[in-house]
Amino acid sequence: MSESHTGQGFATEAAGRVMAFGFGFLGLHKMWAAAMTSNPASAKVIEKLGMKQEGMFREHVLKWDRFEDLVYYDMLKSEYEALLSPHYEHSI
Repeated sequence: MSESHTGQGFATEAAGRVMAFGFGFLGLHKMWAAAMTSNPASAKVIEKLGMKQEGMFREHVLKWDRFEDLVYYDMLKSEYEALLSPHYEHSI
């Protein structure tokens, strides 16, 4: 993505639609995501969706000759549905 498109919410909107498809159409019980600690923008998108951090795998992936920590997030279908309820002020 070019710099002219960063910070406009495109990644959050796309990821939200993937979650809607997974929980809605596919009927998944749980969805998860992962982000490298060296990429806080990815973590921010995941957290905006309402996913909660489950844990970190230290030096879990090798990227450009360097081992990177990987943080895992998840959300259950019941948590997703609670976010969509009219009583909850935030929407995905």
